[in-house]
Order: sequence, then structure tokens, then C-alpha cells
Amino acid sequence: MLNERLVLDQQAITTWMSDRLLRYLVSGSAEAKVDLKECLTRLQLNPYYTFPTIALLEPSTPADHDYDKLAYLETIRKSLQEQMPRSSIAFLAGDGRIGLLFSWVSKEVLGRLQAVLREQYEHPVYIGVGKPCSHLRDIHLSYRQAAWALQSKFYSGSGQLMYYGELRRLEPINRYPAKEEQQLYDRFRAANSEEEITEAVEGFYSAVLEKGPIDIKSMYELTIRMLVGMERRVQADEQNVGAYSPFEATSLVKLSTLEELKRYVSQFLTGLWKVASPGLKEREHHRSIIKKSIHYMEQECQHASLQSVAQKVYMTPTYLSLLFKTNTGKTFIEHLTDIRIDKAKEMLRTTHYKNYEVAEKVGYQDPRYFSQIFKKKVGVSPSEYRESVSK
Repeated sequence: MLNERLVLDQQAITTWMSDRLLRYLVSGSAEAKVDLKECLTRLQLNPYYTFPTIALLEPSTPADHDYDKLAYLETIRKSLQEQMPRSSIAFLAGDGRIGLLFSWVSKEVLGRLQAVLREQYEHPVYIGVGKPCSHLRDIHLSYRQAAWALQSKFYSGSGQLMYYGELRRLEPINRYPAKEEQQLYDRFRAANSEEEITEAVEGFYSAVLEKGPIDIKSMYELTIRMLVGMERRVQADEQNVGAYSPFEATSLVKLSTLEELKRYVSQFLTGLWKVASPGLKEREHHRSIIKKSIHYMEQECQHASLQSVAQKVYMTPTYLSLLFKTNTGKTFIEHLTDIRIDKAKEMLRTTHYKNYEVAEKVGYQDPRYFSQIFKKKVGVSPSEYRESVSK
């Protein structure tokens, strides 16, 4: 028992010394006079590498206690050593990360390692890979690159291999997406389900990232500003907003990926929507708005448009369009087209207006387009319809 204990203690000391040496090596502080290969050999570590490279692994550990985190890292380190070539070295790099020193020529094993980590661990492990170096003394450069690569986990998602050489430059956002926030708010107010809230959030971020990924700091800042704005809008529109979990910026900035960020925003807005969602009184108000809108469309179908009708009922065009779709199942344009075709049928039955005159009076400046729409809706052309009803 004593011999076994001594062996275990010796292994623990050797591992501790190895971690210290590797952290010193990747810090870039190694002096030229230090013989790195000799130091590695003394610790029974491989001193020879063909284009040495650093990969950094960052587990999203579920444990909060420092000891638990360390134990979790040690189990992952063991998995690494079992999967990687014996010449590779896994070490505790600090900041809750595991470093992996390996030869670039064996980089294909990283794919197998990625699959094993996904299978063995419930929580994702992010992997950033630096560029290979010519000399072991330059390995600190690969380490810094691997750390930079880890930052791309925000867009790459969980469990992905992120290579420094494949990183895209992230630019700060030039303007706050005020228009996109307004569209999100309109969809939020018109939503009839939690799924529609989630779809609205997806649409917001798709619009923000339409031209490509933006600086992560900018993403956090615009999200905080958007949520504060949404909160204030709802509070201004609602006299009595029920209890909901207030927005906390500190919770948001702890999120590691865009998917986690969108999930947080969806959950927050869903909670806000539940306490401010339309009750009976507001649903009646919605029906009243739609009724007034249809009245204007019938009276002024020749010149009616989404913008003009929205102005008359004191709504934004986007919100009015969403109200029509969510409350009637048809879009504003579909409703307007039905009204125009019904009026055209009435004129064709009761007047002697020519087809192009009927088209103009119901809002179509192009007679051919009017004829196409009429035939699509009625099944026959305007002339054929007039002949059929005159018999």
C-alpha cells in the first residue's frame, strides 16, 4: 500500500510539474537559454514534434465548485490522452481550459476526438486550434491563435472544431437596427403563440446578420438595448403589466453562443408576452381595427394601399399586416384583391364600362394584369364573365 501511494504521489507531482512547464512554454516567457527538449525529456514527455501545434479545449462545465471543475477537467484530460497519439501532451492551461500540444501531421485525429467528446459528455466542449509552428519555442504563438479561435464559438456553435486560419474578421455594427426592432415589436404584439415569438426573434437576428457576423461585443450591446427597448415599449403600452422575470444584462453576457443568446431572448420575450398578451378587450380592439380597415378598403379600393389604410387606423403597416394574417388567416393584399375583384364583378354585371375602365375603377392601372388576376380568382376572363351573366 505504501509503495502504491508513493507511486501515485510521484505521478501527481510529475503531472503538476508537466502542467507548470507547458503553461510556462505557452506563455511566451521561455528564455533562449532554456533547453526545452531537455526539460520535456526529464519529465518523460515527448520533446520532438513535426510542426508543433496547440489546441485549446474549453468545456462548458456544469459544476460551480472549483474542485468539481478541476475534477471535470481531469476526466476530459484523461479522455484526450486515450484518443491522441502518445507523443501528444494534454495539460491544464488555466482559465478552465485544457491545452493539447501535438504534431500538425496528426491533426486528423482531432475529428475523432471531437466525436468522442460529444458522445461522452453531455455539455459541449469547444475546441480552438492554432496554426502549426516551425519550432517548439514558438508554440506560444499557436497558443494565442487557439485562444482567438475559441472566441468564434459564439457563431460556430457547440462542439465545433474552430481553426484560427479559418476565422472571419468580425466588424462592429455601423448602426443600431431600429427598423428591425420595430418589426420585432410588431410581430411580438400580433403573436398568438410562443412559437411565433421564437420565429420573430429568429427573424430579428437573421436581419441583423444579413451581411455577415458582427463583433461579439456589438451583438451583446445591441441585444441589451433591444431588450430594454422592448421592455419599455410594453410598459408604456400596458397600464398594468403582470409579474414577469425582469431583464438582467449580467445573465445575458454570460451566454457563450448565438444560439444561447437567441434562446434567452425568446424566453424573456415569451414571459413578457404572456403577461401583456392580448386579452378579450384587446382582441376585440384588433377585430375593430380590421373591420375599420376593410371598410376603408371597400370605400377606397381604387387608391387603397397597406400604407394608406394603416395611416387611417393609426397603425404601422407591418403591424396591420400581421393583424390581418394572425386574425383572419389572409394577408392584407389578399383581402384587398378579393374586394377589388368583387367590385369588378359587380360593375361587369350592372354597368357598360369597358374592361379597362373597370380595371382603373377598382385600382388596376394595367388592364392585362387586371385580366390575369380576375381569371385567376374567378376562373374566366372579365369578358367571359360579362357574357356569362348577361345571358
